[in-house]
Amino acid sequence: MKKKCIHCKHPNKEGWFYCRDCGKQASKSPFTTNLYMISDMGKRTDVELTEQGIDDNIKEMKERIYA
Repeated sequence: MKKKCIHCKHPNKEGWFYCRDCGKQASKSPFTTNLYMISDMGKRTDVELTEQGIDDNIKEMKERIYA
C-alpha cells in the first residue's frame, strides 16, 4: 500500500512528514498532547524549581560527576 498525502492525495512513498507537493502535513500524527498527559512522564509531580548561582551549580555538578 502506497502512502498518500491526506490533503492532495499526492504519492508519498518516501514517508515525508510534510507533503513535497502541497507543503501541508502528509499524514495524521499518531501522537497527541493527550497521549503525553496520560503517560507516566506526564503524571510527574516531583519537579522542583530553585534559584541557584552559576558557581554553586558548577560545584554541585562536579560533586555529582566525581563522587
